[in-house]
Amino acid sequence: MKKIIYLILFVLFVNTAGIAQNIVIAEQPKTVDDFVTLRNAIATTPEGGAAMFLLALKIYADNPKLGKKCLVISVHKSLLQEGKTYKGYKLADSDMDLIKRNIENNKLIPNSYIVGANPENGYTVKLPYEYDLSVNLIGKSEAGTKVMAKSSGASNKRSIVVKKNNRGYWKATIWTSILADIKPPVEDDDL
Repeated sequence: MKKIIYLILFVLFVNTAGIAQNIVIAEQPKTVDDFVTLRNAIATTPEGGAAMFLLALKIYADNPKLGKKCLVISVHKSLLQEGKTYKGYKLADSDMDLIKRNIENNKLIPNSYIVGANPENGYTVKLPYEYDLSVNLIGKSEAGTKVMAKSSGASNKRSIVVKKNNRGYWKATIWTSILADIKPPVEDDDL
C-alpha cells in the first residue's frame, strides 16, 4: 500500500477563548486507511479530533460512501451502534440522518470551516486545508472538551465537543452547531 505523507502544521497561540491551534492537512484522504493514518497522527489533541470530524464531513459531502466510514472513525464509540459501515459499527441512525439532511441541504457547510473559503468565493477550497480551532478553556466537562471552530459562513465560532478514547485519540461527541446552515454564497451580478 502506498504510504501518504501528510503535512501537519500546528500553530499555537493563546487568546481570550483559550489555546488556538490551526491544523493544516496537505491532502484529503482517498481511502479509509489514509484517513486512519491521518487520524493517528493528529487526533492526539482536542483540536486534532475536531479537525478529523470536520474533515470527515468534507469527505462525506464529496463521497458519501467513504465519508460514512470516516465519520464512524472520527466519532466516539459511545455514539456508535452495531452496523456494517466500518468494522461492525455505524453512526446512530438519528445522528447519521441529521448529518445527511444538513449536508444534502447545503454541501458547502464543511467547506466553510476551511480557511480561505468564504461566501464571496462560493466557499471554494483548495489544498492544503487549514482549520482554525481553539479549545474553550471553560468548556471542559464529563461530556468532553469543547472546541470552537471558525466558519466563514457564520458570525460566531461553532462548537464541537470531543472526548479522548482509551487509545488516546480525541473523537467527536456533540456537533449539532457544526451542521447549522451558513451564509449563502455571494452571486456575481455582473452580466
